[in-house]
Amino acid sequence: MSKLIYPIVRVLGSGALALVIATGAPLASGSEIGQAAVDQALEAFQSRQQMVHLLPEIDPDLAVEVQDLVMMNLAPDYGGVAGYWWTLASNRDMVLSCLLENMFTSSGATLDLSGGAEQVAYLGWMLRVGQKGIGAMDEVTPWHESFSELIPTVVIRDKLLASEQKGDWSAMTMINTGVRYIVMGLPWQITKEEGVTLFGVPLEALLADNSGQKLAGAMAVSTTRDTSRMINQLRERLSSRGRLLRSADLVWLGPTGSGVALGETERLSADFSTPLGQRRIVFAIRSPGST
Repeated sequence: MSKLIYPIVRVLGSGALALVIATGAPLASGSEIGQAAVDQALEAFQSRQQMVHLLPEIDPDLAVEVQDLVMMNLAPDYGGVAGYWWTLASNRDMVLSCLLENMFTSSGATLDLSGGAEQVAYLGWMLRVGQKGIGAMDEVTPWHESFSELIPTVVIRDKLLASEQKGDWSAMTMINTGVRYIVMGLPWQITKEEGVTLFGVPLEALLADNSGQKLAGAMAVSTTRDTSRMINQLRERLSSRGRLLRSADLVWLGPTGSGVALGETERLSADFSTPLGQRRIVFAIRSPGST
């Protein structure tokens, strides 16, 4: 079983953060509060400790700026943005997470648990944007024609927020929802014909421990109207940040949900079922201090 090489996040001091802010992405109003939030979010990401102190209460626009600065400071070690995961805040509003290149791994990886924050796993599917990119979706044109692959995926997040802020949109945005690992299996190709077959019925997934005991299940139902609406909302959110969905970008299809907490089980398997066949992702969990 291969070992995931886990990079150490380089947390920059206040002087370096000020340089980043001054040279490329100036924080708008409330820059002192925003920079404090950047420092706090980076520290939480590096230490993998649940926050003792609450993040500052700031407006959504500034929260997005903080997230962007956190991603900029992680880029030297984690690479650029390769895709987007999304979930819902307590107010049912979409929260976007940037997925950086070195967060991705594949079946067979060994992942490190954190000793200071709970890890939560989410089963679902990623879509890879096709060569032509994505325009506005309507409810007539099949949405899947804009994508080239359907990829079984396990997303693992660190629960970094204090309990009082766990569903707060701005707080979730500032910490990038705590996404840590994206474990991907072998994809299914999406041709025009196979797309109709793939998404004509619910997609199902099951997570089990080494003994075969079921830990969680997931199902995604991809109706044209609901999926087109989700993709359009994602595009609008990215456009407001000056971003586009580019060819080969990865987009979370779903489902959303509460996920399942990971204990110290050493080996896990996730089975994914579609009309075109099955896939399995196997990964190991390494507890803190183990060798």
